[in-house]
Amino acid sequence: MYDFSDLRTASILAIPVLFLACSYSEDQPQSETAPTIHEQAIVVDAHAHPKPGAAEALNLGEKTGTFELDFITMQEGGLDAVFFSVPLLRRESTGQTEPVQILEDIGMLRQEVARLGGLAEVALSPTDISSIHQTGKRAVLLSVEAADPFEGDVGALERFHEAGVRMITLPNDPIATSAYRQGDEDLAVLSDFGQQVVSEMNRLGIIIDISHADDSLQMDLIRTSVQPVVASHSCARALNDVPRQIPDSIIRALAEKGGVISVTFYPGHISSFYPDSTVTVSMLVDHIDHIVQVAGVDHVGIGSDFLGSEHHTVGLESAAGLPGISRTLLDRGYSRADIEKIMGGNLLRLFEAVLASGPA
Repeated sequence: MYDFSDLRTASILAIPVLFLACSYSEDQPQSETAPTIHEQAIVVDAHAHPKPGAAEALNLGEKTGTFELDFITMQEGGLDAVFFSVPLLRRESTGQTEPVQILEDIGMLRQEVARLGGLAEVALSPTDISSIHQTGKRAVLLSVEAADPFEGDVGALERFHEAGVRMITLPNDPIATSAYRQGDEDLAVLSDFGQQVVSEMNRLGIIIDISHADDSLQMDLIRTSVQPVVASHSCARALNDVPRQIPDSIIRALAEKGGVISVTFYPGHISSFYPDSTVTVSMLVDHIDHIVQVAGVDHVGIGSDFLGSEHHTVGLESAAGLPGISRTLLDRGYSRADIEKIMGGNLLRLFEAVLASGPA
């Protein structure tokens, strides 16, 4: 297994990057204010959910409460594009298979976007995102996060792609096999079926998301994919030593293939001291700083996971708080170009690279 730094070591390691960031702040033009930078950037959220509870309550054109994401709060926070995940979050199962439910919910989400055509449009590419951004509307991209989106059928990927899916969070069970042991642990790697899934996602131009895979499977996905992969809603394990976060070894491997880690807003992912202590935007940016130190500024983004939990980071109760990230980055000395990369540019670059392998 990997060597994991404890929190004290992580805090020490994080200090140099703060000084590094501040070292180039003197060259920042006075006109480069955080609101201006944030407004002019194309801000992209790599992972969120459209609505909790019953799907029939879906209404993205109405401002909702804390933790919920809608087109109004997206506009308030300058969030230009979001990868909305299906199946929709429900309190009760519909009894359908997951592939069927995924396609049904995609149809429902597309219908809602069409109903609100003055506020948003579905995007299938970075070019679409840019075009929609110029109109002042929100861009909606489709992704999948399910326990088993395939049910043994790699052909499901073709159907998802035709429906507009451009990212899939790959879970362990459908694609992994325990191929070898290290110490007392079985380490998961891609099964034959998992390798077919990766190959087909590469062929179609669907982004591979490793956020929910085990460490060994994450490494195998990075090695096997011919295109860069994303961790759409993860933080740095060096700052919060729990398995759900990404260790430095995988951060480096992912970056070497051109990948992006999109830090997530759930406070329990940001800090091991939650809920006993408050989690802030500054603590979230500590994770960005750490990833920049380990892998460089080209390999970090944001992935809110809004609606994934009713727990929140102070200042990020909704998308309306997103300018606070840009402001904190600017305060720490990041340049306009770097803020634009972190807030969406890096993910757009990865998206373009993945699409380059897909069908014309």
